[in-house]
Amino acid sequence: MRTLKRNKRPVAFAFYDGVQELTDEYGNYTGEYDVSYTEPVKTKMNVSGGRGQADIALFGLTQTFGRTATTEDLETPFNTETVMWIETDPDLGEPFDYRVVAVSRTINQVVLALSEVEHDEEE
Repeated sequence: MRTLKRNKRPVAFAFYDGVQELTDEYGNYTGEYDVSYTEPVKTKMNVSGGRGQADIALFGLTQTFGRTATTEDLETPFNTETVMWIETDPDLGEPFDYRVVAVSRTINQVVLALSEVEHDEEE
């Protein structure tokens, strides 16, 4: 089944780009690391309202996720290190709010299982 254009909503995603070791003001390594991502890419996808039985069967019974996003874009290499902005906007400097925890590819579409991310207020 294909995704309907009228059901799509704007979202953004970014791919894992690596880690960088942090340094202090003197250039010494602190032992802490900062994860970096590519620049966010805006697109439109079908996003579910919540988890249902059909979604659970699609990804297995042990996978924990809250929403799914469906796209017919078969070329983009979505993986479990992809992050997404669904309720937030990267253009406003807001952090991503979902992480992809599973990917299911079919001949016509890609379904992403999404888990909500909570960021520290101090960040």
